[in-house]
Amino acid sequence: MNFLWKILLFLSFLFADELFAKNLREGWIFSPLVGVNQLALDSFHDTVYKSPFVGRVRITSDVPEDIEGAASYPTQEFRFDNSLKARVVDVEAGIEMRRSFGTRNDFFIGIGAWETTAETNDLKVIFPLQGVANNRALYSRRSKLSYTQYYLGMRHYLNDRGNKFNLFLNMSIREIFDIDYEETNVFRFISGAPAGFQRIFIYKSQGTGLLMAQFGLGGEYRFADRFSIGLEGSYSFHIKDGNLTGVNFNSDVNDGDGFDNGQQPLIISPINNLLEAGALSEDGESRNKVNLRFDGWHVVMRFNVAF
Repeated sequence: MNFLWKILLFLSFLFADELFAKNLREGWIFSPLVGVNQLALDSFHDTVYKSPFVGRVRITSDVPEDIEGAASYPTQEFRFDNSLKARVVDVEAGIEMRRSFGTRNDFFIGIGAWETTAETNDLKVIFPLQGVANNRALYSRRSKLSYTQYYLGMRHYLNDRGNKFNLFLNMSIREIFDIDYEETNVFRFISGAPAGFQRIFIYKSQGTGLLMAQFGLGGEYRFADRFSIGLEGSYSFHIKDGNLTGVNFNSDVNDGDGFDNGQQPLIISPINNLLEAGALSEDGESRNKVNLRFDGWHVVMRFNVAF
């Protein structure tokens, strides 16, 4: 008797599961996703990534004294060119929730994040510091640019949802609401008075409110009633671009260094009559507006769970 009940319970479970799965084909779908992209950041690379490090230092050693015996402290300017090297592709990740309508349409909402990094090799420089003109240092530079986005859109399947394999078209509107840029300049001294020490200069900037549209084409393979995987290629472009709107600067420089970094690589300055982030030009003589545009190609893979 117990064995018969077990058989009936097992068959009932299979029947209920199949009925449940068919109903869920017009329900909610949860999709974690990961992918790569290639964004058109040429303007950002040509301004921020190529900005030089420029400064001025008081020289207090080996200087003449005036007739009253007081030292005359000249200043020495320096400029270091160590452009950041952009990556070819970057990684993005996120999660989506889709609501199925009928057999060929989905509405979806999602949130995602993206990040790119860049760095340079060590560059040997002559860095005047602590009153001495000829200190030698290794100069390295690294940066991180990231954003968070949320979006909503529609998906249209080219065939009925019941097929094992299906093609689809996606269209979405996206807002990038949390953009962060951080750059670190490190000088490790290998000779002179500050040998064995280092000086670190950190710049942080933020932006928000970029509006984008994205169109994609993809395919989806359903390997179980409630599980499927999908691959999509898409292109995004700006409806409204933006700029970096704040810059914070920190360093471990002290008064004894005699350092004056009046020409910082990235500052907020009046550009086109607006207070926007300006990157120091390659010649160190002017400021370039920092344009933020994240247009580009995306390839993402999704793992879909219906519930």
